[in-house]
Amino acid sequence: MPPKVEAPRRAVYVDGIHLGRRAVVLIASDDEHAPGWHLCRSENSRAWSALMSRIAAPEVVVSDGGDGFAKALRETWPGTRHQRCVFHAFSQVRRYITTRPRTEAGRELYGLAKALLGITALREADGWVGALLDWSERWDGLLAETTRGEDGRVALAHERLVKARRSLA
Repeated sequence: MPPKVEAPRRAVYVDGIHLGRRAVVLIASDDEHAPGWHLCRSENSRAWSALMSRIAAPEVVVSDGGDGFAKALRETWPGTRHQRCVFHAFSQVRRYITTRPRTEAGRELYGLAKALLGITALREADGWVGALLDWSERWDGLLAETTRGEDGRVALAHERLVKARRSLA
């Protein structure tokens, strides 16, 4: 086990590395070191809490938004602000709508997701949020469209696009 870290950091970055079917290493790092790691069977709130409880609460933590992290954050570092990793947010959008979306709404959302990777200033971030809100308002009707499956169930017609938007929001 790494030693307990008593000195708080400004920012800590956390992620899990899956080594096999039932082995994950949760890692916490700052700009210079890896103050902690935890070997577990899966990413869940107990595993994240085990890692986080050995590290002084930072001002902000950056994560991929994986399983159980939000609950562990609320319980272990309640005063710490959370930011989702922009690369992971972009990657999730790409998974949902691919790099070549078929609809105009999808192409615009993919462009917004790519633009997120280049933001370096607060003013740019504010502009990006405004653009996402404008996109959501413009395409709200399309995103609300439903279809009826062969089994009679009603489902969103553009479910993957809805999920992509949710992942950015």
